[in-house]
Amino acid sequence: MTRREVGRLVMALLLGAAVALPVGMMLADQRTAPAGSPHALPAPTDHRAVFSPKVLSDPYFLDQQRKGIEALEQNCRRTGAMCDEARQGRAWLERQGQR
Repeated sequence: MTRREVGRLVMALLLGAAVALPVGMMLADQRTAPAGSPHALPAPTDHRAVFSPKVLSDPYFLDQQRKGIEALEQNCRRTGAMCDEARQGRAWLERQGQR
């Protein structure tokens, strides 16, 4: 390949990337956004909203925390250990539910 051909190849690749990136972003936005609201993300039901800046209000995250706190409470009832952590966890979870 000559220097001129390499230059053309590089320019073609840059032009292709410049066109493909916006098209890909538009297609991805249309696929994840619900109808009527092009920028809103769908509400997660069975998985965590990975890109959400509000992790503490994410239903999946709160459900996982609730399961962990319930396990601590069961352990507290069974063995008498980690009871303070279970109480603090339950209080934290109740505060998160009030937000």
